[in-house]
Amino acid sequence: MGPQQNYPLNDQAPQDVRNPLAVMQPGERVLCEIRRHPFGLFGLYAFAAMIVAICLSVAVIVPYAASFLTTEQKVGVELSALLVIVIMALITWIGVYVYKGNRWVVTSDSITQISQTGLFNNRSSQMSLANLEDVSARQDGIIQQMLGYGVLTVETAGERSKFVFNFCPNPNEYARKIIAAHEEFIAARPNEMQVTNRPLAATQNFNQPGPAAPQA
Repeated sequence: MGPQQNYPLNDQAPQDVRNPLAVMQPGERVLCEIRRHPFGLFGLYAFAAMIVAICLSVAVIVPYAASFLTTEQKVGVELSALLVIVIMALITWIGVYVYKGNRWVVTSDSITQISQTGLFNNRSSQMSLANLEDVSARQDGIIQQMLGYGVLTVETAGERSKFVFNFCPNPNEYARKIIAAHEEFIAARPNEMQVTNRPLAATQNFNQPGPAAPQA
């Protein structure tokens, strides 16, 4: 195993992140805000582009190719295609809004998960770093490795025992930051009972090469 690596927390992290459950304690600071990787919107954008392309084709080709249609019918086709494009644009905007509304806010005391499930529906949950038991980052497949996103998971022994963040950008780096925040939280409260099973040395396990193969 290589030498110990330290991952210091950024004292200059922005403090203006909107946290719906924030009850900031004296000395508590926002460390980072985790938002979803843009690749998660690829399917929505691709579908929207396909629908728009079809509608434009219909609006341009049908009035000239369908000579049996009356002028009023041709105008109706064009207006219908335009209406579908407007509806698709609205659906895309809503999808992007909901997707980007899912985020985590990590402070020096807690992790807040904001889950946006609809245009007017969201749910927020918060776990204290005191109860953090496990942090894991996973990247499956070449696409996730190449584009730099994956799944970030934190677990505790409480009733809501797990937070899972899909399409997390740089999941290994954010896992390191959360582990470092957890260890700093414990170090600042040596006389309080803490629940943890992850030593600071575990930060070395993220993106570290395996042991060298024995020489022949």
